[in-house]
Amino acid sequence: MKKLIEGFTRQLTDALRIGEAVDLVRPGSDIRNILITGMGGSGIGANLVESLTFGRVPIPMSVNKGYNIPQYVGPHTLFIACSYSGNTEETLSAIEKALLKRAHIICITSGGKMLEIAKEYNLHYIQMPAGSSSPRAMLGYSMISLLYALYHTNLIGAAFIKETQNAVEYLDRGEKAIQAQAELIAKKINGKLPIIYCDGRIEAMAVRFQNQLNENSKHMAHVNTFPEMNHNEIVGWEHPASVLAQSQVIYLYTDHDHVRVEKRMELCRDIFEKKSNPIIDIVGEGASLLEQYYHLIHLTDWISYYLAIENKVDPNPVEVIMYLKGELEKIK
Repeated sequence: MKKLIEGFTRQLTDALRIGEAVDLVRPGSDIRNILITGMGGSGIGANLVESLTFGRVPIPMSVNKGYNIPQYVGPHTLFIACSYSGNTEETLSAIEKALLKRAHIICITSGGKMLEIAKEYNLHYIQMPAGSSSPRAMLGYSMISLLYALYHTNLIGAAFIKETQNAVEYLDRGEKAIQAQAELIAKKINGKLPIIYCDGRIEAMAVRFQNQLNENSKHMAHVNTFPEMNHNEIVGWEHPASVLAQSQVIYLYTDHDHVRVEKRMELCRDIFEKKSNPIIDIVGEGASLLEQYYHLIHLTDWISYYLAIENKVDPNPVEVIMYLKGELEKIK
């Protein structure tokens, strides 16, 4: 896992090369909506891209997680299926249903049954490098592949290419400082329940952080967003007092947070700190939201790695997930 996190910028550079070489054409039918389907480490890339393209894609776009697909999927749907292994049963089930609906399908995978389906039905696909046992660590490939899928179908512009190149240079220059900051934050989180709050616009980033703490650090975490939590969860900051005392609030920030959300977060700071510990502020760095996402992804990945060290666990294996997949395989 350490090597995978260290290789994040190399992954981004390679993903740009792969995406640029892909031959995708504009769908013959009029595309009126977009559905991206994927699970776990492959699915979170879809959530991040949905967040990044908010307000830029001129048609409705949503993310689907599970075996079924919405009723509206049809010939005017751009259906993008993302599974690193190519064998995710929920995503394969969704593809079968999208084929019956005659959706325009693009597959993003490293191989497996999904690649076989793409070739059998002459579907467009973007093939990621195979060989990793940790799809969550292939996020750079899945994010950029998704962005290229939208770009090659004329739904977004090319700005993400230069922004990714800028982020690679920035992260490489600041690598030592990023690791030092991550190690310090991990020590503060150790032994506590992380409660991650942010603007609802960047909820996907907070969920990615939570997922990495779960899978790499084998550590529970909680996520909610502003302003929604001000209408419900904020009232729960009374009990159980013992749990709150052992909680660690983390604020995630970007330059794209709503000004009223920033005010709400500051007003709530005293409420949280009276019940728990001083809040940890994590600020995305970069000139665009995409660049700030890359910085936050890399920093929080390192935090999850160093927290695994604090917890004395190996960050790579996810034995419970493998157990569940094995048991499900027996009852097909």
